[in-house]
Amino acid sequence: MSLSTAALDSAYRQAERTLRKPSSAVWLRSVCVRTARFDEALDFYVNVLGLTLGGLGVHPLTAQPRAQMLDAEGHQVFELVEAPDDTGRGVHELAFGMPRRTVTLLRSRLDLQNVKYKEAGGALFLRDVDETLLRIETL
Repeated sequence: MSLSTAALDSAYRQAERTLRKPSSAVWLRSVCVRTARFDEALDFYVNVLGLTLGGLGVHPLTAQPRAQMLDAEGHQVFELVEAPDDTGRGVHELAFGMPRRTVTLLRSRLDLQNVKYKEAGGALFLRDVDETLLRIETL
């Protein structure tokens, strides 16, 4: 069985439309807040605000100390990351979760549009137009 040129063109156009179409399978997973006063900020969020410390580690790209903060139901709501100085403080990173197929389509879209990204720690990292770091995790 041979595929006609029209059938190939149609399949190509359908794949192209799929790559361009935004996915509704995207969930906000966490927010990353950077601070130059990591210990004080950690104390504030745990002892003043009442969040639960979910764990300590290092950020996969910056290698700075980070803490995962959990809500009352045990869901991670944001990461607190140490910034080397005051210039990088505030909301630093938004983490999104997507099904594997959606991440694959996103990677293709990024490649087609020449958007720079990195892969580290099992996630994609890219920046939005305001230079906010976006982390895309496979669910």
